[in-house]
Amino acid sequence: MIKLDKNKAGFVMRILFAFAAFSAFSFNSYSQTFQNLRIVQSSDTVKIFYDISGGRASDILKIKLRVSNDGGNNFSIIPQKIWGDVGNKVPTGLGKVIYWTPLDEGLQLIGNNFVFDLSGNVIGAPGYIETIHIKGGIFTMGDQFREGSSNEEFLHQVKLNDYSIGEYEITNIQYAAFLQVYGSDLVKSGEYKGEPMIFPNKDGLIKKPAGLGFVWDTQEGKEYNPAVGVTWYGAYEFCKYYGFRLPTEAEWEYAAREMGDKVRFGDGKNSAKIEDINFNGYQKVVNDKQLEGNSNATTTRIGNYDPNKIGLYDMSGNVWEWCQDWYASNYYFHSKYIDPIGPWLGLYKVIRGGSWYNTAFGVRATVRSFYKPYGRSSDIGFRVATSSK
Repeated sequence: MIKLDKNKAGFVMRILFAFAAFSAFSFNSYSQTFQNLRIVQSSDTVKIFYDISGGRASDILKIKLRVSNDGGNNFSIIPQKIWGDVGNKVPTGLGKVIYWTPLDEGLQLIGNNFVFDLSGNVIGAPGYIETIHIKGGIFTMGDQFREGSSNEEFLHQVKLNDYSIGEYEITNIQYAAFLQVYGSDLVKSGEYKGEPMIFPNKDGLIKKPAGLGFVWDTQEGKEYNPAVGVTWYGAYEFCKYYGFRLPTEAEWEYAAREMGDKVRFGDGKNSAKIEDINFNGYQKVVNDKQLEGNSNATTTRIGNYDPNKIGLYDMSGNVWEWCQDWYASNYYFHSKYIDPIGPWLGLYKVIRGGSWYNTAFGVRATVRSFYKPYGRSSDIGFRVATSSK
């Protein structure tokens, strides 16, 4: 017996454990397909064989496995003793294998009510924006290492309520899809009506003739890199259109520091290494804060490096990220205690996280910088956030 299901964001396969037959189907416009599925139980190991076909050869997927023990009514079993072609960074292609040892979790697969739910999403593709729930709390905001600039040195307590923040930065292909359905590259309504949302960029989107008009399209090979050339207004409108918002500066730092821990960089570490962060590593500094290396001199694909311990990618380096707040260099001295949102007015918007252009000093988790909201750059992008209800 086979149970199939699919959703807008990806492709899903449900199969009763006792039988290994399979019928493939595709998901959204990318035509990704699970094929040739087999499930084999050998000794204490369950092996799930599958192929992924269709889509782009460069696609990288997040593959998830859930298991039901009541015929598919509830998928309450999330395998933990699992490895192979599962989780993040699974490339498209053939010959995929997932290994699971349920006995190591105290589970016995006895009976015919077990249903396996295997799902996949192309990371950074349109229709797939995944967020991480962040438990609120109290933390000390600012540079606890006492090595930064004057605008980050004032330490102050901040209390945040629960919220969610994007697991990844928004990609070029996601932004191109938004522009297609939105129908304009200027804000169409509201307080920012008429403001520019995006400009052509060699690492971002370009305008291409189409009929009597034009379309915005990605640069080849940059589809899954963070969207750049996007103004603050463009980031704001994207978030608004899909039911999100931009993170506040306090929310951004709390998440980058793994819920307020005393860590130097957004990957949870206290030294910046080129194998961990996309930053400018040419400059040699003889201490434990920056190691000699090289520089990509451009953006890299989202999720190319390991996440921090709460599951967020590229919180240091790759691109600066727009925040909701107006910028003031002295804001920390009179910040609200609960859910601060920055000054009421300003000339510039906050950007956080540093980029491929910055040395290690500039990609620290407490670094504060700013940019004009109508400006665009090859090293500024954004990620989404949403308040918990």
